[in-house]
Amino acid sequence: MSLPDLTIRPYRHGDEERILETFNLVFREVCGPGYVDRTLEQWRWQYLQNPMGNRMSLAVAPDGTVVSQYAGVPVLADTPHGPQTFVHCVDSMSHPAWRAGLKRPGIFVITGLPFSAHSRRIGDAVLYGFPVDVAFRIGSKYLEYHFLRVIDFLIREVSSGVIDLPNGMQVERVVSIPPDIGSLYDVVRREKRLLLRRDYRYLDWRYVQNPSRGDYELWTARRSGKLVGFLVLKPGGGLAPDAATIADWMAPEADAGASLALLHVATRRAAEERKVRLMTVCPERSAEWRTFETSGFVRTPSSNWLERRLVYLLTGSPLTEPVLQADWWYMLGDSDLA
Repeated sequence: MSLPDLTIRPYRHGDEERILETFNLVFREVCGPGYVDRTLEQWRWQYLQNPMGNRMSLAVAPDGTVVSQYAGVPVLADTPHGPQTFVHCVDSMSHPAWRAGLKRPGIFVITGLPFSAHSRRIGDAVLYGFPVDVAFRIGSKYLEYHFLRVIDFLIREVSSGVIDLPNGMQVERVVSIPPDIGSLYDVVRREKRLLLRRDYRYLDWRYVQNPSRGDYELWTARRSGKLVGFLVLKPGGGLAPDAATIADWMAPEADAGASLALLHVATRRAAEERKVRLMTVCPERSAEWRTFETSGFVRTPSSNWLERRLVYLLTGSPLTEPVLQADWWYMLGDSDLA
């Protein structure tokens, strides 16, 4: 079958079952016997329940087979130029029977080009992702991928002990997003020039509505009843072997007590889960990086296991690469890596 036999188009209602057929076929091959098939519930949460919608470009054969997919999860970012839509590019795939069936640039590129063109038309600001080596090479050549930085980890050995809970701080595990999360985000937002908006709507979708919500623990830190810290912990796994993960974090930069309270929870739970390491990711220039380093976390190259790189494409934003380098604050929860 040749390219003219394929239809390149956006997602249509009802495509999800054929998308999942190809997705699970591809990732069983990539991930091996430990792979667990993605379910319709997980797919619908990510693409249909996201309050910001979805982005998806498909190559479909005449028999309905999804030959290729280029997909993304839009999220709202607060930036120096006001609210902007960022799109986290995920789940790109090509059916194994078609990978060698077309001449270069190949089906991955043919499906990806309409995706970025659509983002330009509708005013998305930034596409970003963490591509594997092959996708990075192809994307750099044909899809305008730009390298931003290698993502290194911050890792603390669990054997270093549990950080004490500061006097006057109360920590609590919760099962829903606290209703006063907006006030805490307002404080954090004033300290940072560019970050995904961590409001109630986003956090509820990302962690509470998520079918994988059992993988996450939500913790609050309060002082005299006032919310001063919020932590999302993934105690069961991480990108480093035998690690628990700090996936998301909000605490005022100058509030050492709030930060130490969150670190108390994270170090205690990692120990209780008998993990070897506690890991997280944040920008090296940030106040949080300094807090983690002061608390015993050590910069560790991701290449010790699998190098992670952050790439981007500006599709309609006044933002620039230097601004992204200097001002973009992120955690692993901003991706599908945690």
